Amino acid sequence: MQNRPDHPTLLDAVAQFLLRDVSPKLEADKALQFRVLIAANLASVVANEQRTEATRFAAELARLAALLPDEAAALPLDSTDRQPRLDALEKLNRALAAKLRAHSLSPEQLAHTLEALFATAKDTLEVTNPRFETSHEA
Repeated sequence: MQNRPDHPTLLDAVAQFLLRDVSPKLEADKALQFRVLIAANLASVVANEQRTEATRFAAELARLAALLPDEAAALPLDSTDRQPRLDALEKLNRALAAKLRAHSLSPEQLAHTLEALFATAKDTLEVTNPRFETSHEA
């Protein structure tokens, strides 16, 4: 069974092809050239998301489990399979959203929750838009 090239590598190759070979030939059609640049960027973002997904999901699950230990206790947080991790993330995020809507968090819990949400947003932005300023001051 051949596992190479993997999906992120293929997507990177598509992005590079679009940027190096296709885009320069579209000088006469700026609208199409712009859409090709968007397609190349999307391919790069998806490749980066796939490369970093396991690490990002594990970090987010750990943050949510620390915030919601009772809810997390019944979930398969250590699963190496993608779908159980996605399901656990969805359940924990829904539980956290419900607590936020109900205003049932203490000021200390709310501060920890904001830190966790900032960390998750930062992890996501580092993949989708690495040039975005992610410091708390921004």
